[in-house]
Parts: sequence; structure tokens; C-alpha cells
Amino acid sequence: MHRMSLFSRLIAAAALMFAVAASAAAAPTRTVPLEVPTGRSTTMTVWEPEGAVRGVVMFSSGHGGWPEHYGHLLDGWQAAGFVVVAPLHVDSLKYPERERFSMQQGFIERLADMRATSAYVAQHWPDAPVAAAGHSYGTLVSLCLGGALAGMMPLRDPRVSAVVGYSSPGRIPGLVDAQAYAGVAVPALIVTGDADLVPGFVTDWHDHLYPIETAPAGDKHALVLSGGTHNLIAGETTTHQQRASEVGTAFLKAQLLHDQVAAALLQAPAGEGERWVRR
Repeated sequence: MHRMSLFSRLIAAAALMFAVAASAAAAPTRTVPLEVPTGRSTTMTVWEPEGAVRGVVMFSSGHGGWPEHYGHLLDGWQAAGFVVVAPLHVDSLKYPERERFSMQQGFIERLADMRATSAYVAQHWPDAPVAAAGHSYGTLVSLCLGGALAGMMPLRDPRVSAVVGYSSPGRIPGLVDAQAYAGVAVPALIVTGDADLVPGFVTDWHDHLYPIETAPAGDKHALVLSGGTHNLIAGETTTHQQRASEVGTAFLKAQLLHDQVAAALLQAPAGEGERWVRR
């Protein structure tokens, strides 16, 4: 299949993967201009801890979303000592020239945003360990930084040593197949729910487990929350928000900081209304 056709199918599918829901506003440290390699400018929101920087998380929002939309999650990572950097993508409802970009162009621009974000991280926190994280469409982008879709083009960011994703695109014929995640050799966590459906596209929530089930085994984790929907970190119940944030933070501490207490939490038996997949 022609590469541009693959891009079109990817974006057409990913456009369905994000539904904007009400979410508590975040209190980022600052917002800075970001020059993107494609010759475009955007902004990047930064959450920086008050104390020592323990690591960096590069976050990619879901289709139509924006960084502050995930305030409760990113604030938690900031409080844990991580810098969080999140660019505003061209498909965001907050991007001022959103209508200029086709869905196909949006995917390319997302990758460019993350390259520029990575360069910013290398300049400002060169010695800090780095993870990529995202929601929905942003999860696929983050997995690409960890080695996904290697057969299409070189998308791997060598600075990224772990990936956290909340929901993920399902199987996309001709694109996301059994080999799509074969290059993801870094530790990865996916958090989803058994009500994580997108009408007309994702009819089986099990598809969100596909990255963990098909990536090379070793430090691959997935948590399924009973009743969790596609917006489990952006407008879902407080219980789901807290659990999703807790597990994501533990994963970051375990993988970036080698925190043994956090690692033990990831290996603990499933709680009521939960299911773990570990490979």
C-alpha cells in the first residue's frame, strides 16, 4: 500500500479516537513557542517541578485535545518530580489555524511536533531520563517514538526509554497489524477500560490491548478498568482518574527512576474491577 494512503487511513481512523470531555484545568508552569521542523510554529506547555527534575515526560494529546485538557494527570506527574512537556498539535480544537491542515498532514505535523519537543528536552534537561506518553491518537504517536510502525519509516526517538498510553488505536487494516508494534522494545504501559469504545470504529475494547499483546515481551503492561471509557483520563469518574494516574506515575517511577516500591505496585494482584496483562 502506498505510504500516503497509509497516512490517510491512519488519520481517518485516529480522528474517531478522541471525544472532548470536560476536564479540570491544569496549572502549567509556562507555555513557550516551539519551532517545528516543517517550518511551522506552535506552542508547548511545560509543567516543571519545584524541586529537582527526576525525569521528563513528552505528552501527546488525543485528536482534538490540548495539553491543559489533561491537567489532573499531568499535574500528578509534575508533583512526582517529572517535567512534562506537551506540544499543541495542529488537529487541536485550540490550534488557531486548524482548518489549514488535512488529516493526512496532521499526522506528519504531530511527528514534527514531537521531534521539536525532543530537541527542546535535549537542550534543557540533557541528562534526565525521558518517557513518551499520550492519550488515544497520542498513544500511537508515543508508541512510534518507542519503535512502532518501523516498517513505514524511522520514527524511533532514541531518547525515549519507556511509553505510557491511555487507550490506543485498535487494529487498522494495512497499517496496525501484527507487525506494527514489533519494534517497540522499550517498556510500555497501556491503561484502558472494558467500556473503551468508539462508535463506528472500535467495537471491541480488547483492541486497545493490541500494542501490549503484539510487542516483544518484556516489561509490557496493560491495565483494564471495569467501566472505564475512552475518556478515562479526561472526564471519567474520579475513581478511574485517580487509578489511571496512580498506575501511570508508578510506571514512570519504576522505569525512569528504578523505584522498587513503584515496580512492586505494578506487579501487585489486580484489585476489584481490574484486570492486568503482563508480558
